[in-house]
Amino acid sequence: MRGTPVNRFCAWAVVAALANPSISTAASSDPPALTGSGVADRLYRLDCGHSVANDESVWTPGENVGKSIEFSSTCYLIKHGRDVIMWDTGVPEATVNDPKGWSTLPSLIVYHVERTLTSQLVEIGLAPGDVTYVILSHSHGDHIGNVKLFPDSEVILQKAEFDWINSGPQADPKLNALTALARELLGHPKKLRLINGDLDLYGDGSVDLISTPGHTPGSQSLMVHLAKSGYIILSGDVVHSKGNFERRTVPSLNTDRAQSLASMQRIRSIMQTRHAQMFINHDKAQTDQLKLIPDFYD
Repeated sequence: MRGTPVNRFCAWAVVAALANPSISTAASSDPPALTGSGVADRLYRLDCGHSVANDESVWTPGENVGKSIEFSSTCYLIKHGRDVIMWDTGVPEATVNDPKGWSTLPSLIVYHVERTLTSQLVEIGLAPGDVTYVILSHSHGDHIGNVKLFPDSEVILQKAEFDWINSGPQADPKLNALTALARELLGHPKKLRLINGDLDLYGDGSVDLISTPGHTPGSQSLMVHLAKSGYIILSGDVVHSKGNFERRTVPSLNTDRAQSLASMQRIRSIMQTRHAQMFINHDKAQTDQLKLIPDFYD
């Protein structure tokens, strides 16, 4: 039997009433204790595309104007007992090897995919139907592009993120384009769990969702505890590069600068407390040095 996730910090509340009982929230007024001794079994990195942006200054305001930059797009798979967890789903695999690439904001950035998510799961004997949970860091298209590959999985997203993409037109045309695309790519998952704040997925500190708003209103990061590798934080987009993290640089497309800085500081504090390392999703220099499926961290 698959493990039952437990919210250590408070009770579940059904918020969508009878019209949509699959949507629920986990309230969390206090930060997680992050002291559990439980461990997950394995952490795999999957290649979910790469991109080239034509103006780095969007991510480093005031610097590198008009300079191109290449980013990685990374997904992760976590094995926890009989459960399989996908963290983000990357650029739509239907665009694999398309020379024109794919884009969320064509005037700024173009993504390319050389390997499908499905083919990488096959390398470790899995299919999309084996995935128990799909946890989304936030709703940008390069993170949710393959959600519909997992129709039977439970999709976990911050309620603030879901509310944001469904709140109507945005004042900024770029943000409006991103939220419209998010609604299309997310679709209507059969099993959608909306959470408020932090969540200890198994109640033992092995897989912790950490609320890190700022890049978007409902951005989150994820911390995995492994027996040999210790604590690993998967950044989501709380930060885009090691340099930005060290210098506390906030990209201009982030929805809230103050929240962005507070979230970076929160991750910094957790890293110090738990002696954790952080895998930065879009930092290609770091990503190229990490193990790639079928290799893994344990």
